[in-house]
Amino acid sequence: MTAEYQSINLYFNAICEFRQLNPVVKGQPLRTNDPGMMSIRDSLLGLKHALEQQYTSIDNIDCSIQISKGITNLPHILYACILPPGQLVPNGIYTAICFDILGRGALAGCVESKVTAKGLTTVHRKKGGKLFGIDVDGASERTQYNNVFVNPKEFYYPLENTVELDLHIKASLKLAIGFLER
Repeated sequence: MTAEYQSINLYFNAICEFRQLNPVVKGQPLRTNDPGMMSIRDSLLGLKHALEQQYTSIDNIDCSIQISKGITNLPHILYACILPPGQLVPNGIYTAICFDILGRGALAGCVESKVTAKGLTTVHRKKGGKLFGIDVDGASERTQYNNVFVNPKEFYYPLENTVELDLHIKASLKLAIGFLER
């Protein structure tokens, strides 16, 4: 396993462990200026850098990596997004890794923006409270991401082997690029 894959494993697991210790609780935000939040910022930045080593160019198309940030409060849904050119998290088609609200793992795949839907056929993972094992819905309607994935795949904590995640990320990026080329 390459150093980049080992780094992705390390940061993936660290983010899940953080969420296990700090699950999303509606009405109880985590403040970004709290010294205890430095570890999650470091883990998200580490994941971003590890993803940049692997996914900044797919089929000679340059991509960028964005991670979740909070100005005052830590976002309920922690994520890393791999964006083809011209795509933005609030307005685009891209690949996302969204972490479960309880630290059980992450959901990865090609997504359309929650804020500005693009008309893709997405998988409705959550209907009437019924859900699969990984939950990526935040406390508000704007941060409910369970139903924005075209090809969702769950990856559970502890992530020990990144090969399957890598294959799914690459397939999801190619899918996103294909949608954008239409």
